[in-house]
Amino acid sequence: MKYFVLLAFMFGTINLASVALADGKAPVASALLNEKEAVTLVGGPLGEVFKNEQKPTMENGRDHNSVCGFFPKGYKIATADLPPVQGILLTIHDMQTAVAAKNFYEQSLTSEQEMMSMTGSPNAGGKITILSGIGKAAYLLENKIEPGSSSGVATIVFLKGNVMGQVQVWKKGGPAGEINKKAVKNLVAKLP
Repeated sequence: MKYFVLLAFMFGTINLASVALADGKAPVASALLNEKEAVTLVGGPLGEVFKNEQKPTMENGRDHNSVCGFFPKGYKIATADLPPVQGILLTIHDMQTAVAAKNFYEQSLTSEQEMMSMTGSPNAGGKITILSGIGKAAYLLENKIEPGSSSGVATIVFLKGNVMGQVQVWKKGGPAGEINKKAVKNLVAKLP
């Protein structure tokens, strides 16, 4: 009986250690994108940093979710009524398996496509383009912040291994989509 308890304890400890080590190696948004890179991509000055992280739990489907963004000084994305003049926001979902990440990616794409045709949707009038050469799969969603304006927002959702990520770029009078493609290629190259 003591042998069985000791064996169960050893396997439990090994299992917990492997989960802890796997979580320690999870890609985190703030380690993948820094302010200098953000300024190079979207222009400056920036100076307002937004960061958030949720550790994987049973309740969130073992999704290690991290967010990092850079915006003009004083802009608070969590409470803002208007989009920023310029900025970049990276969200990483490090899932437990590649299958879980792929399912999340596919659900996101389907949802975005459905919203394109919905009246009053923030995606109405936008455009989705499937991209190649970025991770295992990627798509670009481009919208104007206001109809007829020169300000745009571009979102790229990508899949690489067990990571599903999203990068949003806001740029007044600039090519948000092209900036975002460059940003995502750099970020995906940093992922394991």
